[in-house]
Amino acid sequence: MSRVCILFALLTLAPAWGANLIVNSSFEYWLFGSPVGWVTSNAVIESTVVRDTNAHTGRYCALLRGADTSAFVTTTTIVRPGIHYQFGAFCRVPGILPASFVLQFTTLLADPIGNPIIIPAIYSGRNYREYTRWVTAPESAFFLVVTFATLPHATAYLDDVTLEDTTFLGLEEKQSTALPIANQTRKIVVPAGCRLTVMPGMMAYDITGRRFNCSLPGGIYFLTPKR
Repeated sequence: MSRVCILFALLTLAPAWGANLIVNSSFEYWLFGSPVGWVTSNAVIESTVVRDTNAHTGRYCALLRGADTSAFVTTTTIVRPGIHYQFGAFCRVPGILPASFVLQFTTLLADPIGNPIIIPAIYSGRNYREYTRWVTAPESAFFLVVTFATLPHATAYLDDVTLEDTTFLGLEEKQSTALPIANQTRKIVVPAGCRLTVMPGMMAYDITGRRFNCSLPGGIYFLTPKR
C-alpha cells in the first residue's frame, strides 16, 4: 500500500471505538463510480467493481466482476496493538469460481506484519453467506488492510463489512471487564480463554437457558436487565 493510501486512511478513518471501524461498510455511498472509502480494481480495469441493488441490507452492494485480471475492493482502518477484533462480512458467490477476503496488519509505514489472514468465499448461489473471523492486532500494528478479491472472470457480491473492537462489546482480554446496564436484551460472544464480569443489575443466559449473574466463561450469552 502506497503512502497516498496511508494519508487517505488517516484523513477519512476516524477511530470510532466500539462501533464498526469500516467506512461505508454497506456500500451505500459511491463517488465517480467507486464506493467511498474503498480503493477498487477500477483503477486498473474500468467497471470491474460496480454498484448493484442485489444487496444484503440497504439499497446497494458492491458487485465484483473479474475480467482478464481479478476484481478487488480494499480499505484500511486504524487498529490498536494487542486488541482483539471481530471481522465479519456478507458475500454472495453465484458461480463455482471462488473469491477471498484478505486481512493484513501493517505498521504505520505500511510494512506488513506477519502473514495475511485469508478467508475463502465459496459458492453460495442466490443467497448471501456470512464470513467471520477473530483477529488480534500485533504489538506493532497500526493499520488493518481489508481486501476482498475475485479470481479472473469470477463474480461476487459484497455487503455489510464490519470490524468491531471486542473490548467495547463487553469482551475481556486479560482482565475482567464489566458491561454497562442496557435497556434491552443483547447478544454477546466471549472468546475462549476469556472471562466477562457482569455488572450488578444484569443477568446473563447461555443458549441452553442457564442463568449467570457474575463471571462468564467463553461462549455465547444473552444479557438482560434484572426484573
